[in-house]
Amino acid sequence: MNQKKTLSAALIAILIAVSGIALAGPQARIVGTVTDAKGGPIVGATVTITTPAFGKFKVVLTTDKDGKWGTILNDSTIAYDYLVEAKGYIPIKQNKKVGIGSEGTLDVQLLTADQAVEKGLVKEVVDPYTLAFNGAVEKFQAGDLDGAIEGAKKATELGPDKAGAWDMATKVAAAKKDWDLVIQWGEKALSIEPDNGSLYGALMEAYKAKGDKAKALEYEKKFIAANPDKPEILYNQAVDLYNKGDFKGADPILRRVIEGAPEYANAHFLLGMSCVNLNKIPDMKKHLAEYIRLDPQGKEVATAKEMLEAFK
Repeated sequence: MNQKKTLSAALIAILIAVSGIALAGPQARIVGTVTDAKGGPIVGATVTITTPAFGKFKVVLTTDKDGKWGTILNDSTIAYDYLVEAKGYIPIKQNKKVGIGSEGTLDVQLLTADQAVEKGLVKEVVDPYTLAFNGAVEKFQAGDLDGAIEGAKKATELGPDKAGAWDMATKVAAAKKDWDLVIQWGEKALSIEPDNGSLYGALMEAYKAKGDKAKALEYEKKFIAANPDKPEILYNQAVDLYNKGDFKGADPILRRVIEGAPEYANAHFLLGMSCVNLNKIPDMKKHLAEYIRLDPQGKEVATAKEMLEAFK
């Protein structure tokens, strides 16, 4: 038998560590119109979209000649904050969630300071809950987790019936790995908004950390059901098949992972190892070499190099 194809079971059957889970979800669309006090369109107003679910997420849109704007929301399982601004007008920030696969509308009327006073809306513009919520979000996005969690607590006190406050607070607590607060606040958020799938991952991690296997499994199943095409979910499925010796089943799943996340180093490694078992030697060389390039200090680099050397 060719020595190059005589590989030990230990060399081929590699158990890969699963990387951390991030959150994602199905798409939706949101559109809106920005007008002035008389209902006329405001051209060039900016709509800044952020969400506490993803601290660095930020999209800035500009209204057209009709005052209109619109965009696709890649993850409609979460609520977004919309800050609408135009020179000479008081900015307005609103929180809104759009249903999965639907189109939401957010029309906003901007007022000057004088108009706001005349209409008696000044208190609404500087609503304490909104100030606390926005302050917590800004601190979270700036990386000030201690300040963000204090702001989150204040927001939940001022808006105890607002799901967005508890949602934001849960995600800040998760970033701080304060698992007790994640469970307390996350469960509260879901009691108000049961279909908020963006919290499943955080609650899964929290219950795992606290040793509650039953609750962790419950939220893991919910998370997987809500994110079937997430690269990490697909990767886990491929790992399970690989460890059962089903290399033919793991192969197409790993290719889907790499198609959506080409920098996923461990997926390249596992695909390379699957290709060895499927006698796809050119593909094996390609993906193991890519794994080494992406993660030169990775724990499987030695194995990858040994495989490449064996099949020179």
